Amino acid sequence: MIAKLGGSSSEISADPRLRGRLCEWAAVAAPHLIPVLTGHLDLSVGAITALGNGNSEYQSELAAELDDGRALGLLALTELGGTNGADQQTTATWDSTRDGFWLDSPNAGSWKFMPNIAASSARIGVTTARLIVDGADEGVLPFLMRFRHPDGSLVPGLHIHTLPDKSWAPMDHAMIRYNAVFVPRDALLGGDWAVMNPAGHLECALAPRARWHRAIGMLGEGRLDLANAAAAAARAGLAVLHQYTSSRKTGSTVMAERGTVRRDVVSALAAVTATSILGRALQDMRAGSAAGDPVQALWSMIAKPLLGYTAHTALLTCRQRGAAQASLRVNWIGDWIGVVEGIITAEGESQVLLKQAGLSVVGGVDITALRPRHQPPHLPWWVRMLVEREQVIAAGVRSDNYSAAGTAIDIDTAAIELATATGERLAAAAAFTASQHAADQTARAVLESAAAVFALERIYARGGWFAAHRQLSPRRAHAVEAELLRHRRVLAAHADQLVAAFEIPLHALDAPMASESYLEWWKDWTKWPSSVFGRPLREVSWEVAG
Repeated sequence: MIAKLGGSSSEISADPRLRGRLCEWAAVAAPHLIPVLTGHLDLSVGAITALGNGNSEYQSELAAELDDGRALGLLALTELGGTNGADQQTTATWDSTRDGFWLDSPNAGSWKFMPNIAASSARIGVTTARLIVDGADEGVLPFLMRFRHPDGSLVPGLHIHTLPDKSWAPMDHAMIRYNAVFVPRDALLGGDWAVMNPAGHLECALAPRARWHRAIGMLGEGRLDLANAAAAAARAGLAVLHQYTSSRKTGSTVMAERGTVRRDVVSALAAVTATSILGRALQDMRAGSAAGDPVQALWSMIAKPLLGYTAHTALLTCRQRGAAQASLRVNWIGDWIGVVEGIITAEGESQVLLKQAGLSVVGGVDITALRPRHQPPHLPWWVRMLVEREQVIAAGVRSDNYSAAGTAIDIDTAAIELATATGERLAAAAAFTASQHAADQTARAVLESAAAVFALERIYARGGWFAAHRQLSPRRAHAVEAELLRHRRVLAAHADQLVAAFEIPLHALDAPMASESYLEWWKDWTKWPSSVFGRPLREVSWEVAG
């Protein structure tokens, strides 16, 4: 893949649009590649670019092997005892005599958990560890290291144990135990803000616990890539389901016209369209922002849960409405669900990210001020209702009033409700904004209906909250129902065009549900004739031998 795109991982990694589109199409056509791809491009190559010192022979040598794909990149961050942020337990002890660091795992809780390192091929990447200098705890920082040599052998002192299989997205996961693994001085990835000086002392203006947060900013790139990959998998699932339900008849009625199918598919189309538009908009914003921008990091913390959970719900709809056909891996839907399951957990468990994003308002960040680019000054009433919900919850979080978030039980769950409300408002506003900039009248109407269905379904589902906060009168409740039905009809009437806009190459998937006739696909697969001498097969006695 690296060779096909020019031969340089660093060039791919440095281009948010190219890297993002690559991750999207990998999610569609090679779901098993996604965790490998983001680990290599975002968490290894991207970390060296963002945190390297730019003048180290050691860093340059390892970066070169990652750049052309001779070695696969990985991140060893999570520990068996949990990620735990600035409280990680792996240690990196400075040795002035050797001019480097000794990596150690002092207890079982410190073992690095689930990096893809079990297979015997070259591995280079980043590990996080608590820096100890002259007995002093200097906080958790990242270190660049070789895990496996080009021949696949482990570096001295590194012990691994292969983990049991996951039920989806198979990878060579393992646990790592460090037992006096040596890395040189230049292994420290601190850019120009955390540097070991010639005297063997760390120069860093940040407080020890703040160093972790500065270093971990590299995860923002991967989180956005994963979010958009999840949305792409959902678009593919909906395209496959639409193709199947449009060709399968139950009696004299095409399956897609059945109300039980149409209602669920329309809701999924609206949600995936709205969140996909937001994800692509953030991708464009990232392309024009400075590396390490804290606002962009906040966007990613909101986007990954929103796009990941939305994609998961949509793909479960595809699985369930596709019935027995969708249970077969040949139809891809199970693999897409699997990769999205992984995305929800990878690079920060999504509920934890929502909590962190919501709690940022306590630290003075106004996440309600986040806006899609080119947003019109006047928004429809159904977007404004989402804005009002978000602002009420934000005010409550700032003042420790959990009841503002409905059934929240503490500050953490209230923060999750706030970040969720922000994400929903952003997606609805982004889709509406896109509709206002559409040149084609039909496209404008369809996109506006997608935005409306997405927003109105969220309002309808949270009717209890809106009523409790006196924001949903009986008259407004009737308007929500009426507008929801109207916009659902628009989407149902234009489902063909909306799915076509996803541009999923169904023919390339070679799946029965993705083919023009699933019956013909299965006929070709079995090589059985549909009739013998003009009679249906059920009327002919036959047996297969050999």
